[in-house]
Amino acid sequence: MTITLNTLSTAIARAHAAMSTLTDELNAADAKLGDGDTGTMLARLIATFHSVDVADAPDLGAGFLALAKAGAASTGSSLGTLIITAMMTASKATAGKNEIAWRELAPIIAAIRDSAMARGKAELGAKTIVDGLDALAKGVEGNTTAAETADAAQQAMDAVLDAFRDRPSAMGRARMFAEKSVGLDDPGMLALAEIVRAVASADHHGNSPAA
Repeated sequence: MTITLNTLSTAIARAHAAMSTLTDELNAADAKLGDGDTGTMLARLIATFHSVDVADAPDLGAGFLALAKAGAASTGSSLGTLIITAMMTASKATAGKNEIAWRELAPIIAAIRDSAMARGKAELGAKTIVDGLDALAKGVEGNTTAAETADAAQQAMDAVLDAFRDRPSAMGRARMFAEKSVGLDDPGMLALAEIVRAVASADHHGNSPAA
């Protein structure tokens, strides 16, 4: 089993469905120290992704590029910009490929992490989505099947949230309320974790996770 355009299409559909409940949850998490609109922005962006027929793209690279172009027109937020950067990075990594092995996912996520660090001027350890991406890349490294990757991804997200929850935020608006951020999840990291869980979980028909 490999990662194909159908895999990408299914992942987007699952993320889109999950936003019906995640929007308010992520807004509430963001409102504790920020603007309270992370869920709304993410829902709008993922709805835009869902409107793109990636399954009919010429290859994976073209599919990710189509998502990046569509998404860029729908958001100007800092988190949204990082997600568009992620789509562009994935597009370059998969250009001309109709499929990739599951073991190739970790290096792509690592490249996305590095791109996000460069774009957002973020460093590891600052309690941001970058730390979540780092944990995800390391967590899925070496896995060769969809089921193994899904399990490892969810475990990595649980672990990184637990590891950073009681640390102060050192980036973005939350850094101005560093003491208040202790005990809270970073909204970007939480958003990544929840989307990973939605994508990795088996659907209602019992299909394999991340299939």
